Amino acid sequence: MSGRSTPYAGEALAEQLLWLIGLRWIAALGILGATLAGHYIFSVLGNPWPIYGCAVFLLLCNAVYYYVATHMSVQNPRRNTVFGVAQIELDLLIVTMVLYFSGGLVNPFYLFYLFHIIIAVIILPLSLSVAVGFTAISLYGVLAVNELTQGQWLGYHALALSRAESLWRSPVYVFAAFVAFSGTVILAQYLTRIITNRMIKKEREAAQNYDVLKAVICAMNEGLVYVDQAGHVALCNPAAQSWTSESGPSGALRCDAFPKALSDHIRRMVEHDQASSDTQRIEFQTERSDPRYIEAKGSSVMGLDGNPIGHVVVGRDLTEHKKLEQQLTQQTEQVTDINERLKMSRIEMAQRERMVAIGQMAAGIAHEIGNPLASLSSVAQYLTRKVQASEYKEQLLVIQSHVNRISNILKRMLTFSRPATAEYRWSDIDKIIENALLLVKFDKRMQTVTIQNELHGELPTVWLNPQSFEQVLLNIFINAMDAMCAKSETEDNSLRITRHSDGEIVEIGIHDTGIGMDQDVADRAFESFFTTKEIGKGTGLGLFISHNLITELGGTIRIESERGRGTCVSIQIPVRAQADLFMNQRPDDAENKEPARLPEAVYNDKRQANP
Repeated sequence: MSGRSTPYAGEALAEQLLWLIGLRWIAALGILGATLAGHYIFSVLGNPWPIYGCAVFLLLCNAVYYYVATHMSVQNPRRNTVFGVAQIELDLLIVTMVLYFSGGLVNPFYLFYLFHIIIAVIILPLSLSVAVGFTAISLYGVLAVNELTQGQWLGYHALALSRAESLWRSPVYVFAAFVAFSGTVILAQYLTRIITNRMIKKEREAAQNYDVLKAVICAMNEGLVYVDQAGHVALCNPAAQSWTSESGPSGALRCDAFPKALSDHIRRMVEHDQASSDTQRIEFQTERSDPRYIEAKGSSVMGLDGNPIGHVVVGRDLTEHKKLEQQLTQQTEQVTDINERLKMSRIEMAQRERMVAIGQMAAGIAHEIGNPLASLSSVAQYLTRKVQASEYKEQLLVIQSHVNRISNILKRMLTFSRPATAEYRWSDIDKIIENALLLVKFDKRMQTVTIQNELHGELPTVWLNPQSFEQVLLNIFINAMDAMCAKSETEDNSLRITRHSDGEIVEIGIHDTGIGMDQDVADRAFESFFTTKEIGKGTGLGLFISHNLITELGGTIRIESERGRGTCVSIQIPVRAQADLFMNQRPDDAENKEPARLPEAVYNDKRQANP
């Protein structure tokens, strides 16, 4: 164990010191037993009490050793080494004292020196083990000289072995015994060191290989579980740990901690002692995670004798692949839905283009019809003046009335088909409502509808774009007609238009007796392209555009409806918006301006509203 200390070396030395302390308890009890036998049974010991004292001293020292070892820091190998050297040196001294009080080197227990030499080589670095060997040789030499001088230096406690004592009176025998003991110590150290170095090298290689293998297993994305023949989980990497519903070291896990399909798979392998070549896809869910998907495959681990010693199960986590597959499916569905929406949008755009083309064609037709109508009107007026019979005059007046009616309808169609302008003017709300009603009153859907246009009286003129506001009213009127036509033809329907003003705000209410709608539908009525009508019968833009136009005026529009009881659309607009769009002045200032500075149409409307 020479070289730089490692945490592993510190842990090994701490374990070896505890092992040495355990041996010392046996050695102390052995000294007491041998002393009792030598004194009372074999009668070779004259005075056993010094040896008893050595045994008691060894027991006390060992108790101190045990206390220090159990309270010693494993992470301090230097202190552990010093503590081990101190123990072995003191043990050599106690062995020497026991030999001294039990006949010296005549006592065959002098061979205990070799045990300490071997232990020192095993647990201590090379330099310290050599120092321990030198201490043993020195103490043995002191006993040998004391034998040679017949105890003149230290005294002599002879055993009752007279023939053996004569050998130690010969200098040649003493020297030979000393040389033999020293050579035995050195040889024992050398051989033990070689064997120990090889064992330590193999142990380090095994520990290093184990650390590398453990690091590789822990770094695997695949889960790995090793189960011994008894069915206990001996190894479980972090990836496989996530499959369980328990937490803790792998050795504490049970097969039941894994999902049932996987635990059954492991049990079959253990019971039949064979590898499973079939790959199983297992779906499970633990208390700590969402549903997981793994692909598991097992294999038996064979020992040197060819018999299985355990089983390995490797599982590949397919959870992320499953999530990606689900996301891909969802995205595919979303793309399909978007394609369907695009298809519907193309149909709606085509419908709008057809409506635009019809509007342009209607404008052209209105122009073309206007000229013949003018001719018919002129002829009817001429005949009215020339014809004397009252019967014919009445018929001509009827013709003139219907010609004027057709002419008014064509004028409204032409007005509505013109491109919208951003011209704001002081406008009469009652007049705009009447114009919008003229456009829808001839619709066949209005034949069964009673129109109740309730006037307010003195309603102030409002600063707005009359053409845009007329479009808002038309959108609402058309929706009301569709809602009322959806009801039974036998039921009476009415469209009631109310208005109210407090001087600053003008409120217009449009009430119909249609089928109505639920509140969640009413909340979405102003969204773009939202419609409850069938494809081709509605674009979902009418109320959306109306909402934007009212918002530009600084006003509000809201819907109150109930299924089966009709709908009420309430529009509130200010007489004059807070932010002037074309004139940076108050209404009073505008009235003080000269008429010539205003557009002619605006001047005419103002003169009619404020005579």
